Amino acid sequence: MNKLFFYMKEAFKSIFRSKNTSFATVFSMTITLFILGIVLFIVLNINNFVITTRQDFSGMQIFLKNDVDEDGIEEFRSFLEHNRNFSDIQFVSKEETMKKFIRNMENDSNLFDDINNPCENSFIVHINDTQIFSKLVEELKTNLQVSSISYYADTLNILIKISKIISIVSIAIIFILFMLSLLIIENMIKVTIFSRMREINIMKTIGATNWFIRWPFIIEGAILGFIGSLVSFSLLNFIYVELYMNLSDSNIFLQYMIDKDVMSHLIFSLFLCAGIGIGILGSITSLRKYLKV
Repeated sequence: MNKLFFYMKEAFKSIFRSKNTSFATVFSMTITLFILGIVLFIVLNINNFVITTRQDFSGMQIFLKNDVDEDGIEEFRSFLEHNRNFSDIQFVSKEETMKKFIRNMENDSNLFDDINNPCENSFIVHINDTQIFSKLVEELKTNLQVSSISYYADTLNILIKISKIISIVSIAIIFILFMLSLLIIENMIKVTIFSRMREINIMKTIGATNWFIRWPFIIEGAILGFIGSLVSFSLLNFIYVELYMNLSDSNIFLQYMIDKDVMSHLIFSLFLCAGIGIGILGSITSLRKYLKV
């Protein structure tokens, strides 16, 4: 415990002794994490938009042949309900379909007064796993009770491709910004180490272990990373909450945005781990060659 207090004391001494370097490190970390946060806001909300839209287009309407009787309809309903790939199963009778069609015709609805109902009974279902959408459609087409299937295959395939592209791009951007943050704090710690090289060499000469020298720098890096992540999180959280509240009156945008509380917890957890982790890692890597006497 005494060692821990000693290391922390040395770390804080180093921070206040090199105020300009410490400020530059925190500022650089804040800016980098702020940019990362903006990218995450955009990527996560676009991804949420794609996922929500995919759910809207994951439905299909399965029309049954007119010769399928009540028992056949119940048999097909049972088949759908026992298939874990389908959910939100809803039966639509041909009478309901015809009524809806007539309502849409408005002034021309009387044209259908003397015509037999040409519509078919159908089931509206949603697919739980859109990756196997095409496979399920092909399987349903082989069912002798099925007349036709209405679905948004092209739109769904486009959305799936967009989702994959967004995932790849977001991982690449996050990796680049992470490496940039690591490089910044590593260089800042190197400046601090360089100014204390004489002190480090003396400590090495009298027998101090590498880890005895490392720990104050590691704690210093963690503190600076924590401060940088806290400042950037506060700025980003304020911006996102304001944006979310301003759009709260518009259901069009809000339904596709990630909830402000969910986003706040996510960014806070991510930034806290990233800030401290980058600070520690940057300190360890920058010390490596300076501890070789």
